[in-house]
Amino acid sequence: MLKTRILTVLLLLPVFLAAILWLPASAWSLVCVLLSGLAAWEWARLAGLKGVLRQIYPGLTALLVAGFIALRPGVAPLLGMLIGATAFWCVLAPLWLRYKWQLRAAGNLNILLGWALIAPATMVLAVFRGNGWSLLAILAIAWVADSAAYFSGKAFGRRKLAPLISPGKSWEGVWGASLAVALYISIIPGKVLLFGFLPWAQSQGVQVLIWIVFALLLLVVSVVGDLLESLFKRQAGMKDSSNLLPGHGGILDRVDSLLALLPVAAAVQLLSVLLTYSH
Repeated sequence: MLKTRILTVLLLLPVFLAAILWLPASAWSLVCVLLSGLAAWEWARLAGLKGVLRQIYPGLTALLVAGFIALRPGVAPLLGMLIGATAFWCVLAPLWLRYKWQLRAAGNLNILLGWALIAPATMVLAVFRGNGWSLLAILAIAWVADSAAYFSGKAFGRRKLAPLISPGKSWEGVWGASLAVALYISIIPGKVLLFGFLPWAQSQGVQVLIWIVFALLLLVVSVVGDLLESLFKRQAGMKDSSNLLPGHGGILDRVDSLLALLPVAAAVQLLSVLLTYSH
């Protein structure tokens, strides 16, 4: 299994990096739309959508994302969407984990829930791509955290983080991920100025501290995304969201943390830029 996982990463990661850095904007948008459709296909299975609705849901989701990208919304609707997604991940998702609401009991409301999960993150991938490097720096927070959590959990894991949802995750894994993310974010160059409208926040040292706090917040949010997808799979009686990625499961299995991290990261950065320029 580990060998298959590594081979899949070695094949797909260079393709993804090349796409995010060098594909023309229109082609990259098409990649994001395709990802949203595949994730929605998995969600339809996970949420127990039935009949024709299950069949057309991936296409409807892809059209929703494509329409948003094509319309090039202004700052206000974009920020509104991001704030709504942030509220979901910071308030509703933790409550869902706390009370373990049954996914399939929501019925057709899962159409909207799937869009709330999938659409904001894929729209962020398309709209906030920029030159690619800044988006990669944010994506790497989740990758660094996942890798560090895996190895530190294997080596030191004793106390379970959420035994009824995801027994393999430990608090030691979270602490290892936190340390790795703090080290990573402190050394990467070219970070966007956060909260530059505050006079005391403009020095390099303070910016490093702000970014570390910001990255650790994103780590917490990414853990929530990971656990929520694990809860949904457990409730649906599924080990993986699909078998599209050998050794890894499905698209949702690989992007569960990013579904939460991306809209929250984009919301904070966009709000920071707006407040800075308004001053």
